[in-house]
Amino acid sequence: MADIAIAAGVSRTTVSFVLNDRPDSRIPEATRARVLQAAKELDYRPQGTARLAHPRPSSALGVVTDIVTGPHASSIIRGMQDAALREGMPLLLIPTTGRAEDDRRAVASLLEHRVGAILHARASCVQVAMPAEARGTPTVLVNCQDSAGEHPSVRPDEEAIARLEADALLTGEHRDIGVIEVSGADVGAQPRRDGYRASFARAGIDWGSAAIAVGYGTIQGGYRAAGQLLEANPWMTAILCGNNRMAIGAYDAVRERGLRVRDDVAIIGIDDEDLAPAQLRPGLTCVALPFEEMGRVGVERLAAMLRGESVPTQTLLPGRLVRRASI
Repeated sequence: MADIAIAAGVSRTTVSFVLNDRPDSRIPEATRARVLQAAKELDYRPQGTARLAHPRPSSALGVVTDIVTGPHASSIIRGMQDAALREGMPLLLIPTTGRAEDDRRAVASLLEHRVGAILHARASCVQVAMPAEARGTPTVLVNCQDSAGEHPSVRPDEEAIARLEADALLTGEHRDIGVIEVSGADVGAQPRRDGYRASFARAGIDWGSAAIAVGYGTIQGGYRAAGQLLEANPWMTAILCGNNRMAIGAYDAVRERGLRVRDDVAIIGIDDEDLAPAQLRPGLTCVALPFEEMGRVGVERLAAMLRGESVPTQTLLPGRLVRRASI
């Protein structure tokens, strides 16, 4: 408030009256406008009770996330909780829809509560345009990537995950393999394609001749994509799926044609976060994404930044093959 008073050329009392909107202050409109403009230029935020009690940044870590309900990616939050407890740092979680305006409001709310650092976590690995309000506050992105490249990120190693998935089929001597990709716009789409291509090349298979379809990450999309692949390549013996929802759809497409999963067409997916892979018959073999580890490492990276240590621009974590009966 003292800074605003100097910038506006008024007393600190005048600043207090304007910012608290005192109706009895009788401050001229021109002076009021000058104070508000100075407050805006200095990025002033009102002090809530937390800021009055803690005028300096606290040890709390703020979490902005669209992971609120449902099993998908919820292990990220569990990993954050466990690591934050070990570091002695409480977590303050603010939900967001992922829309830019909601992200901005969530970050502003955390800053009003004087958090010492921010974690921005997403259920799906996407590009995120971080709000300008986050600048100057230690921030780490978890399971997403800063489109401006200003903040470090902790993400799955999509290329290594794709190699692990493809190798699980190729070591079983499958050669006629179809690929159902999530979407070309997904952050992990190109790295996964590179991983598939590398595994195919090591097995002597030309990636240019591979049968590829897009399932858009849904059960219905996986069903349609698998149907297209099987119609065009009836001799196909295996299907690589970019996530488990599409793999569930592929099960239906295979059975609809009088074929058996595993015995006639092997199916493998990515993500072991929910119960579906184990409940399918036969159980779905998949590559588990490192959700809990991403949450843990994200907190550890922030704690290191708060200690003044340097951290990598990006941390890529590998997946884990979970073998069941679908291949």
